Amino acid sequence: MRRAGLALVVVASAASVLAQSGGGPSDLTVTRLQGTKPATAPPVPDASTAPTSNVSPLVATQLDERQAAGSLDGPRRITLSVARPMPIGDLLLLLVNGTPLSLVTDNDVSGSFTGDLKDLTMRQALEAVLFPRGLDYDVQETLIRVFPRRTSTRLFTVNYLNVERTLKREVSEVSTASTADFYGEIEHGVQTLLSPSGRVHVDRTAGLVQVTDFSERLDQVGVYLEAVQLRATRQVRIDAQVLSIALWSGSNGSIDWTTAAIASAAANRSGSGYGPLGLTVTNVDAFAKALAEQGLVTKVATPQIVAMNNEPAIVRVGKESVAFDGFTLTLLAQISADSFVQLHVSPSYAAHTSELKGPDGTTTPARAVSQADTAMRVRDGETIVLAGFLNDAEKIEQRSGFGKLFGGESRRTVRSELVVLLTPRIIKAAAATPN
Repeated sequence: MRRAGLALVVVASAASVLAQSGGGPSDLTVTRLQGTKPATAPPVPDASTAPTSNVSPLVATQLDERQAAGSLDGPRRITLSVARPMPIGDLLLLLVNGTPLSLVTDNDVSGSFTGDLKDLTMRQALEAVLFPRGLDYDVQETLIRVFPRRTSTRLFTVNYLNVERTLKREVSEVSTASTADFYGEIEHGVQTLLSPSGRVHVDRTAGLVQVTDFSERLDQVGVYLEAVQLRATRQVRIDAQVLSIALWSGSNGSIDWTTAAIASAAANRSGSGYGPLGLTVTNVDAFAKALAEQGLVTKVATPQIVAMNNEPAIVRVGKESVAFDGFTLTLLAQISADSFVQLHVSPSYAAHTSELKGPDGTTTPARAVSQADTAMRVRDGETIVLAGFLNDAEKIEQRSGFGKLFGGESRRTVRSELVVLLTPRIIKAAAATPN
């Protein structure tokens, strides 16, 4: 006998109607494997031995024995059509018939089923039949237990620091604020997934989320928490280089970004326009040499910043007495799954220029401050340029030779520009190694 395709097919079939003398028609069960034909017509029972009572129509089953696996999500498919109400217990026995699965139902499981199920897995069929009738199930290896639907409690582990961070930045009339409360967001997100009967408690110290609800809701919470932790714990390393270019006298007051040397070391970012923000550095060493053609290049700092997803990171390079003089870089990175990093960058540069004398004779330092606040989308490993931080400083030089007759020193103003190179590198999660 040729077996059917990969399907368990259940079809409610009307029984053969056999003419009987002196009595009504008798309904008998017809069972047939898909794709086969009877060699001869089915025998007709003798009228003298035919049953006198009518028999309710039964369902005919078709089994594909090639995939009699016990997995609820396996390739085995179920098609079922029941025209008359069938007790739930009988239907469940029919579903597991011919499989390695065993079935146990609680005493208070009741109800009936009428309808069509087409091309479903065992899990889909169970949920379609049980859930609308207030029933649930669990699986232990090959044992399926069916019981009235009720809530249960499950614990989920969350590995994250119990820290609430707040970042505020103001540049002229632009104000930026970022508050990160991971566990607060977790609690709110889980709450939106629960049924009216569900409840959640977050233990920040232990890193546990306790959820009580129906099993399918608990499964959704598990998927959500796994996705949140996966994204929240992504990390990026920002390699930064802070360069100061003391421009040669006779320059146009700032770096010329259109020179051939710079063009050979950097490429225009599509849609970013012209100037430093429109450049992607392809060769850092060649780029530094191109800047050296326009002034004396001094490396101020080369910090490396490791930041987690949507968590602020701050770098400060300089000196602080009455006020801070130097470079401050504030970063907020959003790391996507497509190897791009969205950066919110807030650089600022402050330098002491002179002393201001007040009416009462006290002096306060005068400082030149340059600030910026921008957002950009950068590819993993791509180097971008921030520039435009100009500073004028008075340089004192000792005179030599004949010049000493007219004074011991000379003063001149030197203009310098600060250039920042940023290279984000997404840190890949290391694969776990067996102990």
